Amino acid sequence: MEGTTNWKNVHAISLFTFVDSLQFSFYMWSFWPYIQQIDSTMGATFVGIIMAISGVGEALAAPIFGYWSNRIGRILPPVYTSIVMSGVGNALYLFLGSFSRSLAPYAIIISRFLSGAGSGNRGCFRALVACNSQGVDRARALASSGGAALVGLTIGPAVQLVFNFMGADGVAIGPLVLSQYTAPALLAIVINAATAVYVHYFLDDSLHIPEKSDTISSTDIVQSDDSESEDTPRVPSLPLRMDVIAVIICMGTRSIRMLATSNIESIGAPFTEIMFNFTHAQALEWNSYDQTIVGALTIAVFLLYAFTNYTKWVSERSNCIVAIIGLFVFYILTMPWPFLPGNVDCTRFIGNGTHNWEWCEVLPPLNQWLYYITYAVIYGICLPMLNNSLQALYSRVLGHGPQGTMQGVNQAVGSIARIFGPLVMSSTFSHFGPQATWSVNICLLAVVIGIWIVAYRRLVPLELRRSNKIHSMSKNCSFSSSTTTISSKISA
Repeated sequence: MEGTTNWKNVHAISLFTFVDSLQFSFYMWSFWPYIQQIDSTMGATFVGIIMAISGVGEALAAPIFGYWSNRIGRILPPVYTSIVMSGVGNALYLFLGSFSRSLAPYAIIISRFLSGAGSGNRGCFRALVACNSQGVDRARALASSGGAALVGLTIGPAVQLVFNFMGADGVAIGPLVLSQYTAPALLAIVINAATAVYVHYFLDDSLHIPEKSDTISSTDIVQSDDSESEDTPRVPSLPLRMDVIAVIICMGTRSIRMLATSNIESIGAPFTEIMFNFTHAQALEWNSYDQTIVGALTIAVFLLYAFTNYTKWVSERSNCIVAIIGLFVFYILTMPWPFLPGNVDCTRFIGNGTHNWEWCEVLPPLNQWLYYITYAVIYGICLPMLNNSLQALYSRVLGHGPQGTMQGVNQAVGSIARIFGPLVMSSTFSHFGPQATWSVNICLLAVVIGIWIVAYRRLVPLELRRSNKIHSMSKNCSFSSSTTTISSKISA
């Protein structure tokens, strides 16, 4: 249904999701050197545990926030709660250096749990966008809000470059040490406060949906003007329910996407240090610069989706499968295959009392430029393509109606990948090296590609399933009046 989308509210939501995701992702590349500074015995496995704890917070909070918003017909109360959780988590992160060595790990765990729970509001916003958009506008509206969130998540780590001049030691201000690692947390707290004020004044958070049915009602039967019969048979109402298989495939694909990104988030920093013999500072600098390029490409894709008719030219299904294949290609190209020549320099990583990575001795090196260029291009283009198109497809598979609970469930299912992904990847990395973690991702992405090829035809919006039902009924039903027709006009 054209012309009924509330673009003002969609844009307000997009701005919030951008800055909220921005502050959430500040610590992606600086987290590893920061905890090494606090306690050098904290290894890659502990990083995986912390990432998993963040996922636990999101997985628990997302369905609760979604159900809560559905019950009250508004999203602001759960959103305010999420902002407070995020702010407290950032405050703990800011003061980690003031905790004793024995208490610091617990403070880190609580901090990341609260930050993860704070990010559980995204399902609420997707539900609100679904309520504020109609028809073919749905894909563009969800691309606007979801794309804005992904832009924030992508360029957030690059903000680290702004604070690198402060150095690792920083300046002590009472119990607070303001350094390149902690300054982003202070900025995140400011953002938390600003977003709370912003949504209060600029967001219409009502989840009210105009009366509309996902069934074929009597109004779908149109009689011609010369038909005077009041006994004309009516086509019975056919209730349409979401395609559960399609919903599961969408959720599963999002989970695998989360797993593919959590691999880089959890072990990306130690991986680049080992592979390219970087120091902490060099790895932070290179990764931040590369993330800046990823952010620029993500913004370009966001603009393509949000401000052009691209979503009308290319289907969500096509975008999704191309993006999944792109992620598969990334892992194929950056896999340290055993047949590659040479070995990395492992002197710093073996026998120093903090890490026990014997596999490093037989690890072949990658080309530094191949890794960083491939990461920037594929993660900068394919990841936002998949994120935007999959969100739009999932929303349209659900159909018209309140989506708060199902969007929360979708976010929670994706969060499960954030829970187990970092645990599995970091543990596998510590015991078997990056060849094993890359192999896991290659296999999972190959399976997802196969599933999409097999189930491609059923991954369609609910209104297309309704159209097929009407088409089928028009062939099979006979009427006493030849002037009676069935309208196939579908309100999307």
